[in-house]
Amino acid sequence: MTFTHLPHPELPEIKQIQIDGVRHYETPDGTFLSITSLLKNFTPEGILEWRNNVGEDVANYVMRTAKTRGDKVHKIIESCLSNEPENDLVGNHGVVAAGLFGLMVPALDKINRIRGLEKAVYSSRLKLAGRIDCVAEFEGKLSIIDFKTASRKRDKVNENYLIQSTFYSLAWEERTGEKVDQIVILTVTETGQLDIHKDDPSLHVEKLEKMIAEHNSLD
Repeated sequence: MTFTHLPHPELPEIKQIQIDGVRHYETPDGTFLSITSLLKNFTPEGILEWRNNVGEDVANYVMRTAKTRGDKVHKIIESCLSNEPENDLVGNHGVVAAGLFGLMVPALDKINRIRGLEKAVYSSRLKLAGRIDCVAEFEGKLSIIDFKTASRKRDKVNENYLIQSTFYSLAWEERTGEKVDQIVILTVTETGQLDIHKDDPSLHVEKLEKMIAEHNSLD
């Protein structure tokens, strides 16, 4: 696979920092909370119930393992989309990560005309910032693309993933003037499935703004 990369307006540099243990970003327009830190305050009920059922020690172990798995797959995907594919995936990242990447390949084939990978963006209007996995065309539509791994396929996509990608779509347009057509959540599972979820970011703006308002009311 070879991917076309398009130039885009230069994005301002922003710096990730910690304030009282919470991730923020220093931007040219001020210090803003990260979108991931905001969403941690709105953990879906199902995940909270699961944590209560299995206990904090088990839940934290599972989350650490999931993060390690996800980081490895993200690195492989980024190398692939950068046209710098790795040769020894199993040796470099292990059997599980290599296998999950293999499941992701049919979805990667639908990506082209890449604007950016791992790009940090912020919104002065929303006073949030974060880092986008991928901005590119997916099946010909400009998209915010988020890569996820999971142990198994869920019945529905985590709403926070949609909120997060919606923020990225708004921040990208604010910073570049380029309107994003859709958000795409690509999930591969250890049970051997690839899930492609395409959505309209405009459907989730109201929920994002409500989360921001609720968070700000507690400060």
